[in-house]
Amino acid sequence: MAFKQIETQELPDIQSVGTVYEHVETGAKVLYLANDDSNKAFTIGFKTPPYNDNGIAHIIEHSVLNGSEKYPSKEPFVELVKGSLNTFVNAMTFSDKTIYPVASTNKKDFMHLMSVYLDAVFKPNFYSNAQILAQEGWHHHLESAEDDLIYKGVVYNEMKGATASPERQVQQHLTHQLYPNSIYRHESGGNPKAIPSLTQEEFVAFHQTYYHPSNSLTVLYGDIDKKETFAALEDYFSGAGKHSEKVDLSFEPAVPDDAVFEDTYSITAGDNPEGKRLFGFRVACI
Repeated sequence: MAFKQIETQELPDIQSVGTVYEHVETGAKVLYLANDDSNKAFTIGFKTPPYNDNGIAHIIEHSVLNGSEKYPSKEPFVELVKGSLNTFVNAMTFSDKTIYPVASTNKKDFMHLMSVYLDAVFKPNFYSNAQILAQEGWHHHLESAEDDLIYKGVVYNEMKGATASPERQVQQHLTHQLYPNSIYRHESGGNPKAIPSLTQEEFVAFHQTYYHPSNSLTVLYGDIDKKETFAALEDYFSGAGKHSEKVDLSFEPAVPDDAVFEDTYSITAGDNPEGKRLFGFRVACI
């Protein structure tokens, strides 16, 4: 028996029966929300605590979708979006986890989507191809011999735009002060100042540590073929063993110091900075 049933509960508010299973070998948890919805859904998620602002979890999210052992296409994610019957396909990085959800009303398409995502997260090509980190994370770029050497990369460019917002900077300052002794003080998406510090060795080591069945939660939803779907999970869980390291996301609350924090933000070249003060905030002990 690859999976054992842990708990079952009626969920009338979503017209479903929820059952939690555990993979015997790895301890991986699976939540199956059974109902007659033809829109079948699959999500696998991992706890991915950042250790600094280099955006490693976010860059891995992008990179696993750049080809895998079974699907070596350069951009299988793009091909899925173009050619699949999916009703939803995406990947998302949060402050402490990364998830990979897909959905489809077509059974064959659903199983294919699930196969592509499982192979992507567990057997990505970036272990042997450092160019994937360079493309999705950061690399040096020189347009011409006369230009200055600059940084480029999909996530690097994305986060340059995202973190340029003064509101985003204020939010990050507040988070850093409110949760100083936890992973939540870090910018999980990546700070452009820190992203270029990320190395291929760190990249692979982070994936080896956190992208393991023992550190995963899978959610299945809808009118699925239970036997076939669980067999697909077993194909990737089997043989992985049990991960000895437990990922603990808890932290001790800390009372912030009574202090005033100031920072700068960019304005358009030539603009007069007078009157451009956007926010004033104070973190105070209560």
